[in-house]
Amino acid sequence: MNLTFYLKKLKTLDMSRFNDCAKRVSVKVHKPWRVVLADILYCTAKYGSGWVDYEAFEMYRKNAKERAEILTIGKNNELFKKYNDRMYLQYFEDKAIFNKKFDKFVKRDWVMVGEGMLYGDIEGTALTEDDKVAGVDLEGFKKFLSDKEYIMVKPIDQSCGHGIEKIKVADRDPEELYDYLLRSGKPLCEEVVVQDETMSLLNSSSVNTIRVTTILKDGDARIVSGGIRMGRDGNIVDNFNSGGLGVIYDRKTGIVISDGFDRARNVYETVPESGIKLKGFQIPQWENIVAMIKEAALVVPQVGYVGWDVCVSRDHGPLLIEGNSFPGQDNAQEPKLNAGTYRAVLEALEE
Repeated sequence: MNLTFYLKKLKTLDMSRFNDCAKRVSVKVHKPWRVVLADILYCTAKYGSGWVDYEAFEMYRKNAKERAEILTIGKNNELFKKYNDRMYLQYFEDKAIFNKKFDKFVKRDWVMVGEGMLYGDIEGTALTEDDKVAGVDLEGFKKFLSDKEYIMVKPIDQSCGHGIEKIKVADRDPEELYDYLLRSGKPLCEEVVVQDETMSLLNSSSVNTIRVTTILKDGDARIVSGGIRMGRDGNIVDNFNSGGLGVIYDRKTGIVISDGFDRARNVYETVPESGIKLKGFQIPQWENIVAMIKEAALVVPQVGYVGWDVCVSRDHGPLLIEGNSFPGQDNAQEPKLNAGTYRAVLEALEE
């Protein structure tokens, strides 16, 4: 493991979380929790894992060879450093800049509110003034709202679904809404995506996104892992941190190969609210998704390791919700299936 990464990690360790993890695992393995804690810290030093990796991927049940094959947060960081140029990360970390750069693949109306404002912190990056995004005035905002029943509003610097709201346009005065978005720090306004009927079967209240993780090698975007995230009934976001479920799909066929799981790694054979069987579910328009992602990955080749969040929409086919320059290692990995593991990623790069 990278020593620098480990030392930085040690400085920021929340030992209460490690202790809590050790206590939960100790019940499963019938060992004193301090013994388990020692093993967690050993794995952190040896394999670059954190308590999430240790518990989610059951490292406490694995031998040294199996532990080494897991894509831990440390190994994920090594991939990030190898394939991503930090000077270009702002294309993915700033939602406004991302929407502008990848507008061809976003495929929906969007604006930034704020008359006379330019969004996008480009200082210290390879970006230029042309990459900044101009905010619209009140009249431009009203024009954006004119043909929409609902809009999604978002902060431009948050993740995990934090701060996202779905707003019914008829319920708000445009001027009041405009001021609210500026005050609340949610200047990004987007047309609501209507997802494909098949994807809606997984959960109708959220846009259920398909994570496609790619690494750019020799000018070709290799799909190295993938999963689907779905919200729970009534929730508008699909993220793990908001109570959502995940499944793993075969990166070559787009067919789900795992049962569902939540952040605590509880297992679900079916969608609890609908009874839809998860294993064997075919992602619709899979070939079109692959073609889009392979093209999008070449737009900013300096960032070669990306977790793309894709929606299959009813009206526009596959489109991008966002791109993540540090793809999470916990929502598209299942060691028992050798899916999304460090070994699987290396194998995908050699195909």
